[in-house]
Amino acid sequence: MRISRSTHLAADVEEVFAVLATEEHQRAKVASEVGRSEASVTVSADGAARVRTSRSLPTRDMPSTVSSVVGDTLTVTEDQTWRPAAADGRRTAALALDVAGAPVRMRGTISLAPDAGGSLLDVDADLTCSLPFVGRKIEAAAKPTIEESFDLEVDLLRERLG
Repeated sequence: MRISRSTHLAADVEEVFAVLATEEHQRAKVASEVGRSEASVTVSADGAARVRTSRSLPTRDMPSTVSSVVGDTLTVTEDQTWRPAAADGRRTAALALDVAGAPVRMRGTISLAPDAGGSLLDVDADLTCSLPFVGRKIEAAAKPTIEESFDLEVDLLRERLG
């Protein structure tokens, strides 16, 4: 199932990336959700960065098709592997999201590009669940949560960018 989100931010690429690539921001992002969470950021000398978050979330409010597969909690791990800035200032990242104990994953890209008066943040990914018969239901149940998580992160970015 395709997930695409795009938003304009009123700060340039480097300002946005400077916030995205901090453990403080990543911890705040995952702490806003109920459950246990962790975050780490590793920045290389060349400007590349690896952002990794992990969230353990209760499934009690999720559809029964989800809880029947993963139990009372699910652990979602997100990896963003950011490349150094391109000549035009654009930054891109490979995105990988996995759910422990379930054949659910998301693969895609994040781009942060210069845009009139700021920058454009885009996420483009494919969400898949390889379970026969219920895979599409699980994808459909997960999609709004993933989109909401993106929207919450954008709100947090805007707040931090002032």
